[in-house]
Amino acid sequence: MTLQRRLYAGAADLQPLLDLKWVCSTAENLYDFPTVSDLRVLLAPLPATSTEARPPWEDEQGMVMAYLHQRAMTQQATMLWEDDGVLVAYALIAPPSLALTFQVSPQARGKGIEQDILTWALEGIQTQANQRGRSFSLWCRCHNSETARRTLLEEAGFHSHWQDVRLVSSLASLLPVAPLPSGFVLRQGVHGNELEQYQDLHRAVFEGMSMGLDDHQSPAYQPDLDLIAVDSQGVFVSFCLCELKQVADGSGEYSVGSIGVIGTRPASQKQGLGRTLLLTGMSLLKERGARTAFLETDQSNTQAMHLFTSVGFRTVSAWQWKILEVSPST
Repeated sequence: MTLQRRLYAGAADLQPLLDLKWVCSTAENLYDFPTVSDLRVLLAPLPATSTEARPPWEDEQGMVMAYLHQRAMTQQATMLWEDDGVLVAYALIAPPSLALTFQVSPQARGKGIEQDILTWALEGIQTQANQRGRSFSLWCRCHNSETARRTLLEEAGFHSHWQDVRLVSSLASLLPVAPLPSGFVLRQGVHGNELEQYQDLHRAVFEGMSMGLDDHQSPAYQPDLDLIAVDSQGVFVSFCLCELKQVADGSGEYSVGSIGVIGTRPASQKQGLGRTLLLTGMSLLKERGARTAFLETDQSNTQAMHLFTSVGFRTVSAWQWKILEVSPST
């Protein structure tokens, strides 16, 4: 094996990378981020209108377009491993996350590429820590069946942070969508100044945690799949953010629906708002051609698990998030 490591170099590299992802797809990792459609967005060519004075992620007024900045930073953090010119592995980190994603072709596993991938990622994080003078945490998803990956990460000092599960529901037949309770109306999509109220709702639902809103300002944003229940005072009280994605397995490439975020303000719970928005989202995803819908949650969240299983979701995979804190070199 004659291995060569190089950075992602543009559109010509995209299809071989997608083909490798397809080869490495399993029932456990099929829906892992980045999906096929995520990769097509993140690794798409950048606008050719940049100059020395203006990078491709800034508009003519000098404003940063977050989705283009993420695309550029992801492409700078995507590495390919080739054997005699044939792609056998890839790894990437898609900002603002510091989660390492990698796949190695079945024929090339266990021959040292996995260690080289981890070394590359850690060197990059170490460089950031040294330049900025603070610690960073590198994350990596490890499915329960990925024993070799678990051993690799633990030997490098990673520890388990928490365990998540993925649930999937067929959209072949859906439960009927109940109307929202009296006093609430359905909104689809948020823009401009409404984003602050949307952010406030996220903080209320998730104990003060803020939400990244870059996707809402991207051309890929699907407002008709972003569902919000609004009360009689105009307050956003519940939401269910859905998205149409593409995945690929042995049957080929097809559409699936992602339930990215769902929740209700504590004061408005127990009224069926979340269930109504979830079923509405699933119905819309089916209309858009999705075969299945998937979501991810903490297995210990019994209230969420009860809601999801009550409308047909079933657990298909579980994983631990492994984490390693990297401090500036002394």
